[in-house]
This record gives sequence, structure tokens and C-alpha cells, in this order.
Amino acid sequence: MNIVFYGDSNTYGYNPIGDRYTDRFTNILKNKYLGKHNIYNEGLVGRTTIYDDIRPNRKAINDIEKIINKYDKIDLLVIMLGTNDYKKNNARSLKDLEISMNSFLNKISNIKNIILISPIHLSNNISNLDLEYDDLSYELSVNAKKVYKKIANENNYLFLDASLYASHGIDGEHIDLYGHKNIAEAIYNLIELSFNWIKKINVL
Repeated sequence: MNIVFYGDSNTYGYNPIGDRYTDRFTNILKNKYLGKHNIYNEGLVGRTTIYDDIRPNRKAINDIEKIINKYDKIDLLVIMLGTNDYKKNNARSLKDLEISMNSFLNKISNIKNIILISPIHLSNNISNLDLEYDDLSYELSVNAKKVYKKIANENNYLFLDASLYASHGIDGEHIDLYGHKNIAEAIYNLIELSFNWIKKINVL
């Protein structure tokens, strides 16, 4: 089974005091499956759903089709996006988050097997740690799971709340090593629990 993980810097495995964690959750899953499934990491630092970023070419809505076309077959697409949408120049309400996520997902309506993951919470003092965020950014990060769960239910996706398993590290926005381990375990358990459902939809 080909499992593609698509997201931002937390999927990429960004390490705020280095470059990239070796023990990021996708690598942990790759080791757990030991060739049983193919695990692909399509994380990109700064990626948003539909919003501009200070870096170019970061809109998921513009690059998801190119990513999908890289693979002969995707049996399961795991999406964890949103942290960059919380920036003060981007989404300003839960409704904004819902509109932007749905706009992105409309580009991949042909893919049925999706795990939608709501990101971890930002630090409650994120406005002091990163000037691209403000207090509302924190509030959005805490409440976004309501939107993600609603969207998952409406589209018959699997849903996972990352904040139940991981939190931010020293920079207030990126998952620490302990969190990567826990998220890997949570995703693994969800895939194993739902394997027959995944298999039925894909008609493997």
C-alpha cells in the first residue's frame, strides 16, 4: 500500500534547533512497517492551504495535483495542514479555516482514502515567539479540530487530532521528538484499525 503524507514543516520533520529530525513520524512509520507499506513524505516548510506565504510556491491548492501525479497509485493520503493558515495575514476565523480547507480538498475529490489530521496547538505565547502569529492564531489552533472533524465527517475521511498526542517544542509551533513518536503510534494504530475500510474503498 502506498501511503503519502502531505503537510507543512511538521510533516517535513522540521527541527527548530537543527534542520530536520531523523526520527520524524514518517520515518518511524517506515521502520514500523518494514516494507509492508510504502511511506512517502511530502512535507514542505511554510505550506498553507490557499494562502500566500513569505516564501514562494507554498499554496497546497496549487501543488497538490503535481504531488499526486508523482505516484502511480496512492492508497492512502494523510493530510496535516493548517499551522501556517493560522498566521495573522491568513485565516482569521474558524469559518475561514473551513473555507480554505474545503477549497484545497476540492482539488483532490478523486481521492477517497484520506486521513485528515488537525495540527497541534500553538503556544499560548506564540505572538512573542513568532511575529507572523498573534493571540488569535493561538485560539484558532486550539479550536481548529472542530472544523477538521466536521470536514472529515462530511467527506467520510478518517480523522485524527494531533493535539491529543503531541505538543510544540521550544519555538511554540513545531512538534518535538517525543511528539513525533506519539503521532507515529497514533497514525499506525488508526491505519491498522481501519485497514479493512481502506482496502474496501481502494478495492485492492
